[in-house]
Amino acid sequence: MKREILDEYYQTCPFPKPKTTKQKKKVNGWKNKLNRICKYCGKPYAERHEVFGGSNRQISIDNEFQVDVCRNHHEELHANSTEWAISENKKLRQHYQLKYEIELIEQGYTAEQARREWMRLIGRNYL
Repeated sequence: MKREILDEYYQTCPFPKPKTTKQKKKVNGWKNKLNRICKYCGKPYAERHEVFGGSNRQISIDNEFQVDVCRNHHEELHANSTEWAISENKKLRQHYQLKYEIELIEQGYTAEQARREWMRLIGRNYL
């Protein structure tokens, strides 16, 4: 009720308040967490690990470049300090890049075009 009154007020002002164009960030949250199983050890209540983090996190969520892992493995993958984590992060990045490029090639892209699209999307070649 109060929001409707404010919206109406701002529309009748000489200088109406502009509508926000900022997009809300996507999150994996806790939905269906109890149904997720760790890829490595099989524990329930796994968390989603975005393979490409940082500025590419939203891209990872949009394109499902994600792996379900338990809390311990998730922390280890983020720390990237053990030999296992370093090699696993490398394998995951290569896997998702290859998968993405193959999907584009199946849609009619050439290998060069698929690689260019990957570079436009992520900005780094892992193959």
